[in-house]
Amino acid sequence: MRSAVVKKLEGLERQVVFVIDDHPIVSFGLVEMVKDVAPHARIRQFSTLKEAARHAVEEFPALIITDFHLRDVQAETFIGLFETLFPEIPVLITANDEKVMGQLKRHQLERFIAFSKFTPFAKMIDLIRVGLSQANIELLQMPTLSKALTHKQVEVLELIGAGHSNKEIAVLLKISVETVKGHVKDILERLKAKNRMEASIIYRHTQIQKHSMPEPSLHNN
Repeated sequence: MRSAVVKKLEGLERQVVFVIDDHPIVSFGLVEMVKDVAPHARIRQFSTLKEAARHAVEEFPALIITDFHLRDVQAETFIGLFETLFPEIPVLITANDEKVMGQLKRHQLERFIAFSKFTPFAKMIDLIRVGLSQANIELLQMPTLSKALTHKQVEVLELIGAGHSNKEIAVLLKISVETVKGHVKDILERLKAKNRMEASIIYRHTQIQKHSMPEPSLHNN
C-alpha cells in the first residue's frame, strides 16, 4: 500500500532538499554546501524525523540529508522508517562510528549513501553532488576554463566572495572602479557565470576539484 507521502509525488516539480539534523552548526554547514552546488534547490531544515515527515506530506522532497543519530529514531529502526516514509528517494546519511557505517553498508541500498561528518570537505561535496544528481536536482555547472584567470582577476573574485562591492574592491586593490567592472565582466565570461556570486562559487569549486581526492566510492566514508 502506497503511503500518503508517495501519492504527493505525482506531478510535482521536486527541487526540495530536506536536511534533518538536530545539531544547528552541522545543519547549517550541510545547507551551505547544498546551496553552493545547487543554488536553485529549495532547502528545508528539521531537527526530528517526525517534523520532516509531517512536512513531506505537503512538500515532497527529492533528496534527504540526515544524521543517523536523530533523537526520535532508534538505530535498529532507522532504515525501515526511511524506507516507509521516503521510498525511492536518495538519502545521504551522516554517521561517525564504524558500527553504524557497517550496518548501513550491509543493507546495500543504492539510494542510501553513508559518510562520516569528518569526511574531507572536497569528498563531502562530491557525495552531495552525487545525491543531488540522483534526485534530478539542477546542479551548478562547473565549466572547464578555456582561458585561465589572471592574478588580478583572482584577487577580484576572492573579494567578491568575501562580499565586497566594486567600490570597496577598487579601494582595496588600489585600482579604479571602472577597472574592477572590466575585470568582473571578463570573469563572468570566462567562468560562464550568470552573476558575481555564481562566479565566486564556480571558482571555489574548481579549486576544490583541483586538489580533491579521486572519485569516492558511494558507500565508503
